[in-house]
Amino acid sequence: MKNFPVFVFPVALEFYLNARHTHKQLLTVYNPYDFSVNFKVLCTSPNKFTVIDPEGVIGAQSCIDIVVRYTQPSMSHCNTTEKFRITMYDRNTQQALGKRDIPTKLIEGEPLNTFQESLGENFHPLTTKAQSIRPTEELVKSTCNHPLHQRDQQPINVVAVAVSICCIAALLLPTHPEKVAPSQLPDWLHIGSNLKLVFSFVLGLVSMLVLRP
Repeated sequence: MKNFPVFVFPVALEFYLNARHTHKQLLTVYNPYDFSVNFKVLCTSPNKFTVIDPEGVIGAQSCIDIVVRYTQPSMSHCNTTEKFRITMYDRNTQQALGKRDIPTKLIEGEPLNTFQESLGENFHPLTTKAQSIRPTEELVKSTCNHPLHQRDQQPINVVAVAVSICCIAALLLPTHPEKVAPSQLPDWLHIGSNLKLVFSFVLGLVSMLVLRP
């Protein structure tokens, strides 16, 4: 016999005496190789089980499901380990390529929750706490704390607005050395171009302060 690995899932079968839905289970045999193989299923207690299609062909890189039924569940058979042996053969030479033994047992009672069993001893399900209004409140609180909302809630800087109005008014005044037409404003309201540049600079700074994102 060659030593080709035989891939079977599950690796063990557990039947429960008081759970009839467990008396029928599936064995999936995989053929990951690039050639077809023959297979055959053997059992240590064939009188207790019925196997549909106990032999056949598995195509290259394919799998096949084998239906196994426990036909004689009784208290006397509980906790007794039986085995299925799945053997692969070369289709041309009928030489055995590999084998895999699948232990099986009839267990008294009913299975526990399948989900809890799969967690193992060190794993436990997480409990979900009831959430009613708290998430909404937290969302509203988080939204209110956003910088944009904080920015909207800040009062308008009155001093900055006043300075901006003064600068705009100063820029609208006529320039002293460049009078083109007679103005109705007194001479002390005529300012120089250098002073207007100063007001423009201040207006730009105040605009950045007020309109910054």
